[in-house]
Amino acid sequence: MSLDPPADRRRRRTHTAVLDAADLLFTRDGYRATSVDALANEADVALSSIYANFPGGKTDVYAALACRTADEHAVGMRATLAGDTAVDRLLAAFDAYVAFHRSRPLAFRILGLTDVDDRESEVVTEARTRIDRTLIGITHDLAAAIGAQLPGTEELVLLTWASVNGVLSLEHRHTITRATADSLIDMARADGARRLEELTRAQG
Repeated sequence: MSLDPPADRRRRRTHTAVLDAADLLFTRDGYRATSVDALANEADVALSSIYANFPGGKTDVYAALACRTADEHAVGMRATLAGDTAVDRLLAAFDAYVAFHRSRPLAFRILGLTDVDDRESEVVTEARTRIDRTLIGITHDLAAAIGAQLPGTEELVLLTWASVNGVLSLEHRHTITRATADSLIDMARADGARRLEELTRAQG
């Protein structure tokens, strides 16, 4: 099975419909509580069509959805890299990252392929490799866009993202309120800009 949409238009429509249904149901009900029958009903496709496109059933659907999510994330992040200054580009990417994960509460879980195991399908292993490559690619591109010649830029990008990941994880688990999360995110945003300015001055 390919993790990409099929070339055939009819199969591509089915593939997209199933992934759209999975995104909705996995987010709303959870992966374990979602059956293949439920996916077929929500996507308005025959059960046999799901297995024709995803031979491993629900596991393969999850892996393909994870790859699509990573690709959408990459497109959104790369669209932020045209700002006038390095700080503009960093902050635009920061804001896009926060917005993406707040609008897609399943993203952290699915990008980590948390609900499936590599032993369930070889497609999961392939998806894990592809997602890692996609996310690392975003990191490299952002670091290059904000300061290709600045030592420590990639570490700054990773630190900034890790800070946001921690805050959003606490928010998603309702450990902290949205207001507290907003305050912490503002602090991380300002800290990222300050650190980048320090790197720039140190280089200059």
